[in-house]
Amino acid sequence: MELESPKTRDILVLLAATGFIAAALLMPNLPRILKPFLQKQQKKWGHFDRRRLKAEIKRLRKIGVIDEAVEDGETVFKLSQKGREKVLKYKLEALALQKEKWDGKWRLVVYDIPKGKKNQADAFRRLLKKLQLLQLQKSVYLTPYACRDEVDFLKSLYSIEEHVTLLTISGIEHEVSYKKYFGL
Repeated sequence: MELESPKTRDILVLLAATGFIAAALLMPNLPRILKPFLQKQQKKWGHFDRRRLKAEIKRLRKIGVIDEAVEDGETVFKLSQKGREKVLKYKLEALALQKEKWDGKWRLVVYDIPKGKKNQADAFRRLLKKLQLLQLQKSVYLTPYACRDEVDFLKSLYSIEEHVTLLTISGIEHEVSYKKYFGL
């Protein structure tokens, strides 16, 4: 099996998912006491070429995307605030609805975001459009696909939880035209 060269995106997304990487994982002589833990980590990180992974982590540390810390006597690498922002950007780029078989229910996203949060409202609206929800009115969007996780993520991201409501309904007027629009 050929080892993969790690890319910044791969490392940051894995760090976000696992929380950290133990520095000992990058070293050729693994301490015996850490071996069980590191074998578990190896499954997540082992497909990368260690030399290149070590170099990429060093580069990411130098530019402030990863922080080095000592926890329980072990050196670990974690995402810095700058790294968390970068991962968030990756998540937004990858955000998409899973277009599975339609369950016969419609999802309406309804919001009334105060004027003081105009930037959040604009960003929220842009992302609803990116998710391919159909705009029915200025702040009402429709989709036949499950979107609770994505909408909850956006509500939390923009701190607009109390201003957004997701409704799941079984029927809607003009349903035939909406089915046609969504190719159902």
